[in-house]
Amino acid sequence: MSDSNDDQAADIAATALPHSLDLGPELTIAQAADTHGLLLETLSRLDGRNLSLDLSGVSDFDSSAVQLLLATQRSMQERERQLTLLAPSAVVLAALRCYGLGADLKNLRPSTSAELGAGGTASEELPCQ
Repeated sequence: MSDSNDDQAADIAATALPHSLDLGPELTIAQAADTHGLLLETLSRLDGRNLSLDLSGVSDFDSSAVQLLLATQRSMQERERQLTLLAPSAVVLAALRCYGLGADLKNLRPSTSAELGAGGTASEELPCQ
């Protein structure tokens, strides 16, 4: 009976831990097809786990990347799982702000306090383009 309990505990621990995926440095239309394929493959292997995307190294980010994030978030919601953006770079934060998506991507976690303005919002250093 001990082995059965150990197996159940291991299964619970495995599904509780999020799967993490590093993306970047470029998330633009030029990489959209490859990034989409990587995200689809990752989603197919989650086995009930949440997904964390590390965006700390992203230096180029455009509307195609925003679309991929929203589609990934929708897929995670359909699975009743959570998508978390870990340490999004200033470029990512600025793009999300430009598209008004801070509230839609509720699990956004800035990586440093330097990326936050005095009011706790994304830095105003990068203009909307």
